[in-house]
Amino acid sequence: MILEFDGIQFSYTENPLLTGIYVKCETNKITGLLGRNGSGKSTLLKIAFGSIRTDVISVRIDGSYISPPSFSNRTIAYLPQDSFIPPYLTVREILKLYKIDPERFVSDFPEISDNLNKKKFEMSGGIVRLFENLLILFSPSPFCFFDEPFTGLSPVMVERLAECMHLEKRNKGLIVTDHLYKQVIAVADDLYLLLNGKTYLVKDPDDLIRRGYILG
Repeated sequence: MILEFDGIQFSYTENPLLTGIYVKCETNKITGLLGRNGSGKSTLLKIAFGSIRTDVISVRIDGSYISPPSFSNRTIAYLPQDSFIPPYLTVREILKLYKIDPERFVSDFPEISDNLNKKKFEMSGGIVRLFENLLILFSPSPFCFFDEPFTGLSPVMVERLAECMHLEKRNKGLIVTDHLYKQVIAVADDLYLLLNGKTYLVKDPDDLIRRGYILG
């Protein structure tokens, strides 16, 4: 399956934030999205997901237009920057709500097994973020968006999460954006740079230097 979104125009003020957008995400691939603070990465994902509405947008799967919000039919699962799990439920109760077998978590992440009966405020920030990542990754949606998935995780967690993403991409298409750009580059099969409201396909690391995203 191929997810594409383009034709997006969006402004918070008189100055346009997004103008020339094209992003393609395919199943069996991880698509990385890079950009500086304030470039509009989170806004772009929210628009494609459907939590921010705009009159100018085209979202397609295998060439067929889908009407936002994409979450209404579970086409796309989205990990926002901010924590989203309810504070009054335990990890085990949340997994039951999402219809996910706890064993799927604890086999790769033993840390989760020690927290199955805990609520959000009883766990460390890193464990909470890891858990939220896995909820989205193991969701039934064919496409998953991850906004800052690696931020707040230990290096070991980042490495194991990247391994899980590579396993899950066999049946899904993933879009990943994070300020930890080296981790995004390492995990991505395809890479886009969002700059001055437009997306650019990154063909090699030198493109990031030429466009001023990283220093040479």
